[in-house]
Amino acid sequence: MKTLDRPMLLWRVVGGAFLHFTLPAYVLLGLGYCAAGLLSGLTFAELAAHALTYSAWFATGYLALALSGTAAAVLLDPPLRRRQRRRAERNPNAATQQSYQELADALAEGRARLDAAAVSQLDAIAAQEWHHEQLAFQALSADLTKVVRTSIAAMATASSDRREDITAVTVAALSRIADGLHDLQMERSRLDEGDLRTVARYIDGRYLPSNSAGDSVY
Repeated sequence: MKTLDRPMLLWRVVGGAFLHFTLPAYVLLGLGYCAAGLLSGLTFAELAAHALTYSAWFATGYLALALSGTAAAVLLDPPLRRRQRRRAERNPNAATQQSYQELADALAEGRARLDAAAVSQLDAIAAQEWHHEQLAFQALSADLTKVVRTSIAAMATASSDRREDITAVTVAALSRIADGLHDLQMERSRLDEGDLRTVARYIDGRYLPSNSAGDSVY
C-alpha cells in the first residue's frame, strides 16, 4: 500500500540498494579474489590467511562507495524532483491521469484491506461513471483515496472491538462520496441536455422553412 503523500526519496533507494547487495558483493568479490590468487600460485592456506585483510579492504571500500553514492543521491534528488514537477505542469493531462490512478489505487487497496460492507460501497462507486478531466471528479477521487487509506491505517491499529465502529464510519464516508458522485453525474447530465436544447434552438432558427413553423424540432 502507498503511504499518504510520502515521496520515495532517491537517497533511501540508493542506500537501501547498497545495504541489500552488501553480502552478494562480498561473496562475488571474494570468489574473484580467490580465483585470482589461485591463478597466481597461492595455496588455500595462504588465501585463508589473507581473508581478514580482504574483509577489511572490502568493508572500507564498500562503505566509502555506499556513502558517496548515497550523498550523490541526496544532492541529485531535489533537482530531479523539480524536473518531474515541471514536466507534470507541462503535461495537460497530468491531473486527469493522477485522478484516474488515485481511483484505481483506492479501489484496489480498499477491496484488499477493508471489510465487506466498505467493499460493497467501493463496488457501487466503481460502477458509476467518472469524468476525470473535470476538477470536481479529480477532487472526489482524491477524497476517496484519503478515506480508504486513513481507514486502512485505523483498522490496522484498532482492537477487535473497535473494528465494527471504524467500518461504520468508513461506510458512511464512502456513502457520502457515492452521493457526491451521483450529484456530479446528474449535474453533468443536466448541462449536457441544456447544450442539446441550445443547439436545437440554433438549428430551428437557422434551417426551419418559413412555411413549416409548426415542425420545430425543439
